[in-house]
Amino acid sequence: MKALSGLAALTLLATVAAPAAAQRDEAADRAAIHALLVAYGSTLDARDFEGFGKLFGKDGVYAGGGGTESRGAEAGEMMRKVFAGNAMGFREPNYHVFFNEVVTFKGPDRARATSMSFYVVPDEKNRPAPVLMASYEDDLVREDDRWVFARRTVKGLMPTGRAGK
Repeated sequence: MKALSGLAALTLLATVAAPAAAQRDEAADRAAIHALLVAYGSTLDARDFEGFGKLFGKDGVYAGGGGTESRGAEAGEMMRKVFAGNAMGFREPNYHVFFNEVVTFKGPDRARATSMSFYVVPDEKNRPAPVLMASYEDDLVREDDRWVFARRTVKGLMPTGRAGK
């Protein structure tokens, strides 16, 4: 019994004495992942396409609607073209509203996340109106000590009609 207690004490000591880098701070990781998910919308809303591209890892993939895919900084350039084209004729200002965020860790440097958003534009009376709804499925990875998208898949859920045109 004493040997078992000694083993348990050594295990506890090894866990406590492990280098800080080897211990994952789940609260800090959740906060950093939340900031990444929100930065997706805030960079687009600010038309910061270079910043948007930096949200993706070295091999990070953005899989948008219609089967389009781009990698890393290319994702920023693709979104620049999408916003410049404004094919749906959205009024400004327009912005993202995010909700239902769920994060599951798959190891110290990998996670999966799901979330949803509305895309909001002013209607004909200049009131905020949701015009699109999307879900996001994310594979996340820690690269260079920061969380980034390894893959972000966006799925349109329901266009809400012509509000905002």
